[in-house]
Amino acid sequence: MVNEDLKNEYQVLIPKSGKPEWLQWITRTTGYQLKICHAQDTQAQKEFIEKNVLAAEPDIVLGLEGRACVTAYQIRKKYDLHYKIVSWGHTSIAESNIFARQELAFSEYHLAISTGIKKQLIKLGVPAQKIFLIYNPIRTVNKKTISTPKANAPFHAIFIGRILLDDQKNVRMLLESMAQLNIPWKLDIFGKGADLPKAKTLANDLHISQNINWQGWMPNPWEAINEADCLLLCSKYEGFPMVVIEAASYGLPIVSTNCPTGPADIINSHNGILTPMNDQKAFIAACRQIYRLRGKYNHTDIKKTVLKFDISRYIKHIENIYNLIAADNKNTDKSAIKLSSL
Repeated sequence: MVNEDLKNEYQVLIPKSGKPEWLQWITRTTGYQLKICHAQDTQAQKEFIEKNVLAAEPDIVLGLEGRACVTAYQIRKKYDLHYKIVSWGHTSIAESNIFARQELAFSEYHLAISTGIKKQLIKLGVPAQKIFLIYNPIRTVNKKTISTPKANAPFHAIFIGRILLDDQKNVRMLLESMAQLNIPWKLDIFGKGADLPKAKTLANDLHISQNINWQGWMPNPWEAINEADCLLLCSKYEGFPMVVIEAASYGLPIVSTNCPTGPADIINSHNGILTPMNDQKAFIAACRQIYRLRGKYNHTDIKKTVLKFDISRYIKHIENIYNLIAADNKNTDKSAIKLSSL
């Protein structure tokens, strides 16, 4: 979002640097500042946040984690500031520790990137009128079309994501499902992760290594994909899986577990198949169906299913939300709302 032509001014604060690979995607040259704290000391990180928030004098502070919202609240109270605090979680609340129930109370408003997360917030006691459903945006125009393999070609599936065997991405289920397909197949796996060596060992144990191309991590894997039957997602939970929207924007069908949260907002009968959680037989059956009915899904129709997530609509929506939130602050210039993101 920082890359887009927003009227708002952004200051992005990263209290703990780690390896923020996503920073390579920031291409915007004006209207934002990026500041990273390289200190490992917790107190130094808090002082870094306090200093920069005071200097920025923001109208809104976006917290990507619960502790960020708590810190923003403490600074506001200490210095009698008047900015609004907005939580902006990017994964399922119930299956992660990013936001605890008590931490949600420190935000006046909440951005939900999926209907599942909105439902979780309401269940945790957040008033519905304080939640804005925003999804995540994508550019839907000028995308190439990923072709369907020829009728006699092996089933060709794509996986893009972190290689986690039993955690969120559930790569174990992916590999075990492929081993039981009983049709000619090949799988391209794009990504890296802590369990990559174990995943390769499991593939060897299942005697399917010869069918898998371990492509590694790529900045834009879609450039390397010209032909495939579908994208596969076996996740135990998500926030709002961008890889699913991206696949549809290239005309590629999706087979995904109906995990909390996100896939159900994107996948429908026009662009893929949702299977019940932890139902490996259903997942295998869906893959076989895609193969058996190869060509059933129209590439143009698939692309149309994600037009509602286009960046142009998103920008208008998010700016309206910022204006509504900032309206509580006196003397707010709504043509250039200042935001700090922690």
